[in-house]
Amino acid sequence: MADKHSLLVGLDLGEQITQLSCFDHKLFEPVPVGREKNAGEEREYEIPTALVAIPSRGEWRYVDGEEIPPQGVLIRDILQHVREEELFTVEGYTFQSKDILKRFLVKILSLLKEYYPDETIKRLVITIPWKHPVLQDVLREICEDLGIGHDRLVIQNHKQSYMYYAVSQPKELWLNNVGMFEFTREHLVYYQINIDRRTVPWIIGVNQKELEDQIDFSMIDDEEVDISYAFVNLAETVLHKKMVTTLYVTGEAFEYPWADEALKQLCGGRRVFRGQNIYTKGACYAAREFTEEAKLEQCMFLDEDMITSTISIRTYHEAEMQDVVLAKAGTFWDDIDASIDVIPDQEMEIQLTAQDVLRHETTAHMLSLSGFSDRENKMTRFTIRIRFADAQTCIITLKDNGFGEFYPSSHRIWERSIKL
Repeated sequence: MADKHSLLVGLDLGEQITQLSCFDHKLFEPVPVGREKNAGEEREYEIPTALVAIPSRGEWRYVDGEEIPPQGVLIRDILQHVREEELFTVEGYTFQSKDILKRFLVKILSLLKEYYPDETIKRLVITIPWKHPVLQDVLREICEDLGIGHDRLVIQNHKQSYMYYAVSQPKELWLNNVGMFEFTREHLVYYQINIDRRTVPWIIGVNQKELEDQIDFSMIDDEEVDISYAFVNLAETVLHKKMVTTLYVTGEAFEYPWADEALKQLCGGRRVFRGQNIYTKGACYAAREFTEEAKLEQCMFLDEDMITSTISIRTYHEAEMQDVVLAKAGTFWDDIDASIDVIPDQEMEIQLTAQDVLRHETTAHMLSLSGFSDRENKMTRFTIRIRFADAQTCIITLKDNGFGEFYPSSHRIWERSIKL
C-alpha cells in the first residue's frame, strides 16, 4: 500500500491565473492538475485566481469566462486584497480577505482528490510572483488550518521556481547559462541562471533585469510599433556575450502571434522554449528536492532570500561528538527556526560555527555562560534557538531551563544577533 503522504505538489498562485501540478513518480516529472469544464468534456489548467460568490445561497464558484450567474458577485484581485486589507467590499458585500483566499485554496487543492483519491500531500510548494510578509503569513495560517504544517509547506517566489525548473531539465540544457524572459501585462523581466561548477556542491544563482521601461504590454496592439522587431533587438542586446544556449519565455504576451517570428529569430545558436507552466512545474520539482527523493544534491540554490552560511554547533549527540547543523546554506531565511538542548560539561561558553559557502570562510561565534558558575557541573540545560531577521542577520536565543527539581530555571533568556 502506498504511503498516504506521498503527493509532491507545486502551486503557482498568480495574480490573475493559478496553476497546480503534482509529481508523477512513473513519468518522473510534474503533471498538470485541472478542473472539469463543460460537464467533464475538458479540463482547465489555467484557472483564474478569482471566485464568484452567491451570498443568498452561500455558494462559491470558479469563474467561467465573463459569464456571472444571477445574484453572483465577482471577486478578483484576491492576493492584492490579502496584502492590503483584512476586509474589503464588492457590490455592497463585505468579505474577509483571508477567508476568500482560504476558500479559493480549498477548491484548488481539492482537485487533487479527483486524481489521487487515496493520497495526501507530502510536500506543498506555493510559488507567488514575489514574496510579501503579510501574504506569506496568511498562506501559512491557511495551510495550518488545512492540516499542512510548517514541515510540509514551502513558499517561494517565481524566480526561485524558475531555478528549480531549469536545473531539473536534462543536463545538456544547462551546460551553459540559462535565460528566461517573462512578459506579462505588469512587466517584462529577464532572468539568467549562472552556475559555478568550481565548487562542490555547484552554486546555482540567478540575476534579474527589469526591462519594462523599454517595452511594455501596450505596444502589442500599437500599430505604429513593430513589437517583434523591438523585442528581438532588445533580447539580442541583453543576451550579448552571455553564453546563453537555452532560453525560456513565459507570460501572456508570448501567446500573441507576433511572438512566433520573434522566437524563431532568437533560435540562432540557442534552444528556445515557450510555456506558461514553468513556475508550477518548478515548484513541483522543488517539492521533490525538499524530501528524501531529492535528485539535485550536487547543486546548491542561492539568491537574496537564502542564507549563504551553514550554522552548526559541536556537541555530544547520538553517542558521539559531532557537528549538528542548525541552519543549512541555501535555505530560505524566513523558514529557519531551529533549536537544540545542550548540557554544558565544564564549559563556560558555547561555540557556534558559520561556514560561508561563497567566501569559503569559517567563523566561530562564542556564547558566554557566565552567571552559572555556582551550579554543579552538568546541572544546567540550555535551549539554543536559531532564527533569521534577514538573509544576513542570524538571531541566536539562549534560554536557561534549569535542571529539574535540583536547579529550577532562572527564566533568563539571552538574545544575540550576528552578521554573516
